[in-house]
Amino acid sequence: MLKIIIVMLMFFFWSCSQSPEYYYKRGNMFFVNGDYFKALDMYTKALLDNSDFYQAYVSRAMTYERLNNREKAKDDYQKAISINKNYLPAYNNLAVLYIEEKRYQEALYYIDKALEINPNYYYAYYNRGLINYYTGNCKNAIDDFTSAINISSKDIAYYYRGLSYICIGDKNRALIDFENIKEKNDVIYFQIAKTKYEINDPTALDYISKAIEIKEDYKYYYLRAKINLLNKNFESAKNDINNAIKLADSQEKKSKYLYFGGDIFLSIGDREMAKNYYDMALNFDPQSKNIYDVKIKEINEGKKNVRKRK
Repeated sequence: MLKIIIVMLMFFFWSCSQSPEYYYKRGNMFFVNGDYFKALDMYTKALLDNSDFYQAYVSRAMTYERLNNREKAKDDYQKAISINKNYLPAYNNLAVLYIEEKRYQEALYYIDKALEINPNYYYAYYNRGLINYYTGNCKNAIDDFTSAINISSKDIAYYYRGLSYICIGDKNRALIDFENIKEKNDVIYFQIAKTKYEINDPTALDYISKAIEIKEDYKYYYLRAKINLLNKNFESAKNDINNAIKLADSQEKKSKYLYFGGDIFLSIGDREMAKNYYDMALNFDPQSKNIYDVKIKEINEGKKNVRKRK
């Protein structure tokens, strides 16, 4: 029993002798591994030993974010700023929190403060660009994303500048930005395909197919169905819209895609199948009765025209 007590006392004195940096590094290790409560404990121990450890405040704030405690995260970012008024990550992360809450004026306050400290701070321009884009100030967003790209040509800034160009109707310049993205994923391929489809570029099909190779998504199949219909690839269009219907995650979306499926069949003269799709669409979304009535009228008018030609 005496040996156990001695060992426990030795462990106690050893743990008390660890430096704030030791706890901070341990916290970082736990954070990276997703052990957020353990990380929180380590950062708190580091701060108990050194209340001016502003990096630990920022790391603890990030941990609070992962644990969905946003108010405590804000408090810790504020504490870090009060200790070191030039520590840019605290300003940036605090601004991002407010952006996520759509409290844009508060976010701008911290972004402007960061730019006063460092006029070449990439993340300040990028986040201000996001605010401008989200609030519809797309020309200002383009200016901010351009400033960010001039500092560091990160893919994400090209992506949002491309969306901002679409916002002002300049789809060709948007495509240039999307093509500049080095690490393309399904979202990028989808956006390129969508933009090319809207300007009648036939290579849209290649890009949406690349997106589907990476991930099967109802939005991707729906877009490819539209592209195939435009190119008169009717069988492919039917297959794609059926996949979109199958993957759609709501009654409303299934109804929308069923109406488009009916349009495909109507375009090739199969009115009976078109009506079946329209009937199913109405069944999924009874509030779409006005759309249904228009579609049925198109079918009936088509039948009348056939009789006249006979």
